[in-house]
Amino acid sequence: MTSIDLLKTGMKNLKRRKARTFLTVLGVLIGTTSIVIMVSFGIGIKNSINDQMLSFGSLRLIEVNNYNYGPDMGTTGTKKKEKLNDALINKISGWDGVEAATPLMEANLKCVAGKYMSSLMVLGINPDVLEKLEFSTQEGRLLNKTDDLSLLVGSMVPMNFYNPKKMNMNQGMMGSPDGKPPVDLMKEKLVLTFDFSYGEKVPNDPLAQPEEKKKPAKIYKAKAVGIIKLSNNEKDYSVYMNLEVLKRLIKENSKGQRNSEMMGMGMGMTTNPNEYNRAQVLVKDIKDVEEVQNKIKEMGLGASSIMDMAKEMEKSANVIQLILGALGAISFFVAAIGIGNTMVMSVYERTKEIGIMKVLGATFGDIRMLFLLEAALIGFFGGMLGVGLSYGASKIINTVINSMSQGNMEMGGPGIASVIPLWLSILAVAFSSFIGVLSGLYPAIRAMKLSALEAIKTD
Repeated sequence: MTSIDLLKTGMKNLKRRKARTFLTVLGVLIGTTSIVIMVSFGIGIKNSINDQMLSFGSLRLIEVNNYNYGPDMGTTGTKKKEKLNDALINKISGWDGVEAATPLMEANLKCVAGKYMSSLMVLGINPDVLEKLEFSTQEGRLLNKTDDLSLLVGSMVPMNFYNPKKMNMNQGMMGSPDGKPPVDLMKEKLVLTFDFSYGEKVPNDPLAQPEEKKKPAKIYKAKAVGIIKLSNNEKDYSVYMNLEVLKRLIKENSKGQRNSEMMGMGMGMTTNPNEYNRAQVLVKDIKDVEEVQNKIKEMGLGASSIMDMAKEMEKSANVIQLILGALGAISFFVAAIGIGNTMVMSVYERTKEIGIMKVLGATFGDIRMLFLLEAALIGFFGGMLGVGLSYGASKIINTVINSMSQGNMEMGGPGIASVIPLWLSILAVAFSSFIGVLSGLYPAIRAMKLSALEAIKTD
């Protein structure tokens, strides 16, 4: 028998027993739908994790600190801790796999813009690495090396300005009633100072000595040169300044100021002005992150990245996906039993037909192939219908979840929970066809071994 003859005969046999074929295909459909939906949930969880990781910042970025938290974050005590200074930053910049490195220096300053004011977290950074660190602006430009008292402002910073004459100070921290920033920093003349009482009436300090005279903090006229695009990470709430300029401001205001510790002057530096507490290292490829992190830790410094969190979350996602896939596979297993049962019953019902086929010249291989083909067709049609149903079910599930979350950005945006990529659809159909063949193997062998004469004698 030719392949075409086998296919026509197989289709004819399936049509002849419509009810049984339909119920068997229905079992495969349910099994396929179950496993595809379950696996799609696992894929959706992984995609959600990846999106969350990207919202935290670049996966290639390593945060370096000088705090030395222990074996996992810094030195183990077997090697002398290196100083996080400009020389070390330059050394790291020259490593293979490192694209850029910069120290970060922190300082809290008060900023006055017209009748509004706010406390700013100012980060001193090397302007040369801003583009490499994926900084981009929604207005204005990035910092450059020639900038003096210029600020690169996070997108959420303007919302924190308030009018000190208002009774409700917290209201100013939320911006204007219409949700817009109360001040346009790009247009206002800005004043920076380490004196947090500047521009406001502050009650007398009962702890201050009457005869004690403090040198007033310096006042600096500054300007905003750019507003950073919304990125849902530290950039949104920080203000960036040329590193060397911030060093100069801290040095000028480090002496003779009251409560300088509370002002946060030089938080990004150690007690040694030539060392830093923080730095950022950008690697060229994600695969280089772990290697560079380990090299930094060997120096006795702390090193962490989003990839650390991503690995742990991915492990959890893999376990969840495995459990969901196993649950779906149970339905598929039941469907496989159904195919096997149908084909065994078919062998008993068609014993005489099989004997006649053998007498007419059908080979053992033809008989075996016919039954395997019928089983494969049941698996194929069930798989195709199951994939189609899976897409519909996935769309309904995502619609319901999205409507419940209402695209809440604080919850990670739209709640897409089921994702069915093309490869999953193809694999599901191929797997269901394979399960069909596997389930029909025993009935096919049984039919092949039937004696032609005994089969013909069967009533």
